[in-house]
Parts: sequence; structure tokens; C-alpha cells
Amino acid sequence: MGSLGGAATAANQAIGNATLSTLTSPFVGATSSPLTANINDTANHVIGPFAPQLSRQIWLTLNATAAASGSAQLLRSNDGGATQIGVTQGGGIAASYQFTNVSGAIVNEPILIETDTTASYYLSITLTAGSLTVRVAQ
Repeated sequence: MGSLGGAATAANQAIGNATLSTLTSPFVGATSSPLTANINDTANHVIGPFAPQLSRQIWLTLNATAAASGSAQLLRSNDGGATQIGVTQGGGIAASYQFTNVSGAIVNEPILIETDTTASYYLSITLTAGSLTVRVAQ
């Protein structure tokens, strides 16, 4: 058996380095800015817009910091927020939450992946009691 020699070894090393670079490059932080809010009154709040980075999961967190009751719904817009429509999946309402006397996590999950450059998101929240910390992020 012969040796590959210096040139073949360098070429193989370059291929290996390129492969490793490709494997690690998808794991970078999102460029979108998180949408955050603290809600502690009974007014109706619509917070946003959240402008997502395309082809990444959008994560919704609703955390009750004091026993909270109320509702929250994720809304989507394609016209800069002039029209905000509830998110649906399979023909039914999705990303809509009702909660009563909850402390701690209400929602902490990925909710969708966006591929439309015109889309922005809003969160409609109404509390009847308690306090809520909100985060929409990627």
C-alpha cells in the first residue's frame, strides 16, 4: 500500500473542513428582534409587530407572574398591521389560548414557521386577573 502524499492529504483535509463548516453553520442565532411585554391590567392589548426571520420557528411564551385569567390570540398580517387575522391550522383557529387562575407557564412552545416576506405578527391579550409576561421570538 502506498502513501497518499502531501497533496492528497491536504485536499482531503480541505474537504473535511468544508463538511464540518456546513454542519455547524445552520446553528446561529435569529436576526429578528423578540417581542416582549408585561401585562398587569384588564385592558385589551394588541402588541406587535413581530417581524420574523423566514424559515425559522416562531416561539411563543406566556408566563403568568401572578395567578392570571384571560385570553391570548396570535394574529397575522400581510399589510403592515392594517388587517390582523387569527392564525389558523387545518381550517380551525390555532394559537388561541384561554386560561383561568394559572400561575407559571401557560404557553411555551414553537407555534409556526413563516415563509412570506410580508408577514408580521401581533398578540392580542386580555386579562381579567393577574399578571402576564409575554415573549414572541425565534
